[in-house]
Amino acid sequence: MQHNNPPLDPKTAAKRAARLASAPASVRKLLIAAWAGKGSPRQAIKAQCFECQGFDRPSVASCTCVACPLWAFRPFQGKGKQ
Repeated sequence: MQHNNPPLDPKTAAKRAARLASAPASVRKLLIAAWAGKGSPRQAIKAQCFECQGFDRPSVASCTCVACPLWAFRPFQGKGKQ
């Protein structure tokens, strides 16, 4: 599903630019697609989890924030692990 997002206000655009600058190159396209509404819900969850855990894949997999509404859907869990 693609969304027609309204133009960003300068403050939001600046925050996104700063986040992109701190993100590893391997994650930048994922963030851009999620912000644009062009990725899948799964990709948006992956982008959020990466950002939340400082772009560290092992931290995403071992996340202990069970109160997060995305916790059960986080990537890199392996089969049958929660």
